[in-house]
Amino acid sequence: MPRPFAVGMDREPKRAVIRSVDLGTVEPTQQRGTTRMSTSNQPPAQNQPYPLPVPGPAPMKTGKRGNGLGIAALIVGGFALIGAFIPILNYVAGFVGLVGLVLGVIALCLKNRKKGFAVAGTIVSAIAIVLSIILAIAYTAGFAGLIGDAVKTAEAKSSEAANKEISVVYEVNGTATDASIVYSTYSAGSSSTEQSSGQALPFIKELTVKAGQQYDFASYSLQAQNGAEDTGSVSCKITVDGDVVAEQTSTGAYATVSCSASGADGVTENK
Repeated sequence: MPRPFAVGMDREPKRAVIRSVDLGTVEPTQQRGTTRMSTSNQPPAQNQPYPLPVPGPAPMKTGKRGNGLGIAALIVGGFALIGAFIPILNYVAGFVGLVGLVLGVIALCLKNRKKGFAVAGTIVSAIAIVLSIILAIAYTAGFAGLIGDAVKTAEAKSSEAANKEISVVYEVNGTATDASIVYSTYSAGSSSTEQSSGQALPFIKELTVKAGQQYDFASYSLQAQNGAEDTGSVSCKITVDGDVVAEQTSTGAYATVSCSASGADGVTENK
C-alpha cells in the first residue's frame, strides 16, 4: 500500500531562532521567516516603581503691575488740596498740585500698569490747582479789605487827633511885685512868644492850641525872674490839657525859674 503523501513534508522544517531579549526593550527582528515585534510601552519589571513626572515651567503671570507714579501723584495732590485751604500757603499749593498733575498724567500713559491711583491722583491734583487759585484770590481780596479798613481807621483817628483842641496854662506864683516873665508856644507848625516885665504875681495865661495837623510836635516853655527888691519865692508851672507837665520854685532877689515841656500830640514828655 502506498504511503500517504503529506503536503510540505518533502522540505526540511524551518527552525525558529530565538535570541535572548531584554525585558525592558525588545527590538523588531526578522530572521528566517520569524518576525518579532517590540514596543516602548512595556510595563516596568516587577517591583520596579514608575518614573515620577517631571514638573513643567511655572505659568507666567499676565496681570497688570502696580503704578508707583500713580501713588506719588495721589500723595502730592492730597498735600496740595490741604494746602489750598490755608492762607498764604495756598499760593504754593497751586505749584504742588501742578507737580501732582504731571505725575498723574505720566502714570496714566504707562503700559501694563494699574490706573486707579493714577486717575485719583490726577483728579485730586487738578481740584487742588483750581481751589488754590480761587481761594488765593478770595484771601487776597479779604486781606486788601482789612488793610483798607485799617488805613481808613488810622486816617480818621489822625484827623480827629489833628482837630483836637488842647488847653495850655502858664502860671507864675510868688510874692514878687516886679517879676519878668517870658513864655513861648510851638504847636501845629506855628510858634509864638510873649514877654511881660514888672509883673506882679500871681500870673496866669491860658491858651488853646490844636494838636497835630501837619505837624504833631509841640513844645511849651515858661521863664520867670524876681526883681531886685523881691526877696520872696517865685515858682513856674505849665499845665497841658489838665495835666501838670512842668514846675519849678526858687527864692531870693533875681531868683529865676524855668519850666518847659515838649512831645507829640500835645505833649507827652516833661523837661
